[in-house]
Amino acid sequence: MGNTKPSGLFLLWMGAAISIAEIVTGTLIAPLGWKNGLLAILIGHIIGCFVFLLPAGYLSAQQNRTAIQATKTVFGQQGVLLFSLLNALQLLGWTAVMIVNAQQAMNGLSKALFNYHSVFVMSLIVAVLIVVWLLMDHKWLFKVNNVIVLLLAIGMLLMLWTIIKEGRLQNSANLAPLSFGSAVELNVTMALSWLPLIGDYTQHTDRPFRTSMDSVCGYFIASVAMFSLGLFTVILTGQSDFTTVLSHSSMGMIALLVIVFSTVTTTFMDAYSAATNIANVVKTKAVNLIAVGVTVLGLLIALFVSMSYYQSFLSAIGAVFTPLFAILFVSVFLMRQRLSLPLNFIWWLIGFVGYSWLQKLDFFLGTTFFLLLVLGLGVYLTGLVTKKYPLMTD
Repeated sequence: MGNTKPSGLFLLWMGAAISIAEIVTGTLIAPLGWKNGLLAILIGHIIGCFVFLLPAGYLSAQQNRTAIQATKTVFGQQGVLLFSLLNALQLLGWTAVMIVNAQQAMNGLSKALFNYHSVFVMSLIVAVLIVVWLLMDHKWLFKVNNVIVLLLAIGMLLMLWTIIKEGRLQNSANLAPLSFGSAVELNVTMALSWLPLIGDYTQHTDRPFRTSMDSVCGYFIASVAMFSLGLFTVILTGQSDFTTVLSHSSMGMIALLVIVFSTVTTTFMDAYSAATNIANVVKTKAVNLIAVGVTVLGLLIALFVSMSYYQSFLSAIGAVFTPLFAILFVSVFLMRQRLSLPLNFIWWLIGFVGYSWLQKLDFFLGTTFFLLLVLGLGVYLTGLVTKKYPLMTD
């Protein structure tokens, strides 16, 4: 996407966080109540954004590589190819899921406002707008995107004000129980799902830390706001369906536009980054055209494939990136050397498998934080007793 000013990246990542998916995830935290819910949101985002910043955004900016290309430092070219393919699959899945989330919310509002409902039409509207974003000239893209994101932020504040004004504090005792650690993990996981993407946008800079920090801050502020909006929607209305709440409020049309354009500003990043990963594997510069293909394929998946399957798939793919960036962080920032390639891949596989097992422990700071500590310590101690090698910089 070329060299982009830090302020542009701040708004780009703010736009990425303003999405129906973040709000819906925030509604799941309501069983904790508003005090513990907000605490879980803040702790989860601090953990997630720390990893988001250093081993992903900053390392990419420092090396002028995408986040996946930066894994070559520790995992070699074999790792770049493997993680590029896995990341492309994850992002294709996210593209489909975001189209589904948007069309469901749009249809809910459209039926209440205009008595009109169409899965195909609503999905197609979102996909066409994503393609327009992808094909837009780079300079115009960021100018238009910045304006849209600012309008989305204003729209979300109005929606939050409406819910607070029209709602009343509800008893959360009747909601399904949720542990504090699980709530923290929901926040961490959402931030980590963006890990492989940030480097696609921070890699072209001469101010690595400033560019990375602005990107992460834009995401942090907007994402905390979106999770809080979902949390307070349930606490103040007693409704867990965010679309239902909006359809009965005075914000119907504004909410419909916010959902459409927030999905576009988020999903075009998924499609573009999926294309970037595919382009790295097949060695082509036609990234935008591949991204259009990813969007079309995502539309077909959204229309014809059960999303319950793909959400489970995305959860499994997400387990790839926590151990990956934990090993990258320890190797680059603590040891400044790497283990042998076989050892690194063994530790990554242990982390991938261990992610599901550690979820059963319900650690109060979430599974990801516990895995980062345990796996990072394991890699570091292994480095003390085995031969280490220089980081791969070519």
